[in-house]
Amino acid sequence: MALFEKGNKMGHRFTSDNQPKRKGRGKFSVLSYIRQTTGKKVDPQSSKEEILKVIQHIYESSPAELEPLMKDPNDPTKPNANTPMWVLNVIAAINTDMRYGRTSTIEMLFDRVFGKATQPIEADVNAQVTNTVDLSVLTTEELLQYNALLEKITAGKNGKE
Repeated sequence: MALFEKGNKMGHRFTSDNQPKRKGRGKFSVLSYIRQTTGKKVDPQSSKEEILKVIQHIYESSPAELEPLMKDPNDPTKPNANTPMWVLNVIAAINTDMRYGRTSTIEMLFDRVFGKATQPIEADVNAQVTNTVDLSVLTTEELLQYNALLEKITAGKNGKE
């Protein structure tokens, strides 16, 4: 049973006068949510170039060089509190890939930094062109010239193959 069937006195119908105060869904801002929960002003400072340079540094570094980024100097069982989360996540993903013999994270990082590799496609395309020109208007002499030209074209094609 629908809420507003004929004779139903429960609730209020939407009319031109009875409209909700907020129209549509509320706007959820992750930045304002972070600002409210942490009390810090959220202002992303990393540019695309800086992030790409950090990624390049990560994949050019040895595990020993990345360890100070990963582990807290005071307690090696905890992650470094000063390293950004995304850097910790990328390093952890690379370490997991190394442990299981995968290369998916490194491939993704290479694609991000250098762009995906292009794959050239070679193909021999045989296009059939149909003639929709009305040849009935040509004279016999013109038809013979047209036929000679067609034979010359097909002979040229056969010579290239």
